Amino acid sequence: MKKITLTIAIFVGLLTAQFDNVGTSAANFLKIGVGGRAEGMGGAFVAQVKDASALFWNPAGLAHITRPQIQFNNTDWIYDVKHQFLALAAPLGKGSSIGLSISYLTMGEMLETTELEPDGTGRKISASDVAIGLGLARKVSNRFSVGIQAKLIRETISFSTANAVAIDAGSQYITNFSNLTIGMSISNFGSKMRLFGTDQLVDVDIDPNLDANPQVTGRLDTKDWPLPMVFRFGISITPIGRGQFIDNKLLETTINVEYLDPRDFNPYYIVGSEVKILDVLYLRGGLQYKFLKYDDALNESSSIEDLTKEKGYVKALAWGFGLDSESFPFIPYKFQVDYSFSDMGLLNMVSRLTFTLSL
Repeated sequence: MKKITLTIAIFVGLLTAQFDNVGTSAANFLKIGVGGRAEGMGGAFVAQVKDASALFWNPAGLAHITRPQIQFNNTDWIYDVKHQFLALAAPLGKGSSIGLSISYLTMGEMLETTELEPDGTGRKISASDVAIGLGLARKVSNRFSVGIQAKLIRETISFSTANAVAIDAGSQYITNFSNLTIGMSISNFGSKMRLFGTDQLVDVDIDPNLDANPQVTGRLDTKDWPLPMVFRFGISITPIGRGQFIDNKLLETTINVEYLDPRDFNPYYIVGSEVKILDVLYLRGGLQYKFLKYDDALNESSSIEDLTKEKGYVKALAWGFGLDSESFPFIPYKFQVDYSFSDMGLLNMVSRLTFTLSL
């Protein structure tokens, strides 16, 4: 109990230390959820995760890996933006595991525009983001596990780049009631980012009143911006399944509830569920309750009554399915495919396809 209390105190302290302005984060690709399984439940996964995707959701989940695992996730993000996530994880023995993650986002080529040439300069530029992380996890006891991940982060646009380092940390505690698990994590706690490159160089005339005055090269000033730190706290329970509260050998049902607090948006809640049928087919669904600011909601409402009834939050749905090869003896390796859809409102649907191979 003392270990759990200390862990909560550390996370709350870190959260308080770096919470600051809304809408002022850099490297927002770090918030894009990975895995068709997790996002099929709306992203409520901090307590349930026990595979290689723990390097994104909660590093403590790595401690439950029993054999080497490779996971690749492809996300068709908004407006032709592509996001990929690759994770490698392996047990080290004595309840410890190690993992490597690579997160990559690319926007492809785009036409360069400037203040003087808003229709384009004729030159094409590209933009991309990448984060590389190394994680370690350990079972402190048969019920309590902790994990940490260090990351190098880089953003690039045209000839300018920004770099940062960050740490993710998390914990999980498994009770003896229907596989009830309590999980929490803090992600992207680290340094600030500042763009720097030749794109900032400009020609400056130090005295426009002199015709023969030579021009000098100046540099546009850029500011530091913090990373999109995220705090997650959730519970996961399996009321139906083998040896659970409701014993069923054919069907297993898991329910997750999560509180998510990003540093650059209002906190919100997620409810997700997963049904496993005959250890082969997974059906998933999730619902996010994203609360609006009071002023924003009031501007959209005709009265305070409308605000409290229906304008205080927006709901985002997610659903998905998965197939597991574990029940097929002719397949030598455990192989899982997961697919999900997430409703992004005005930005339409986002789909994710994930392949997981356990050796």
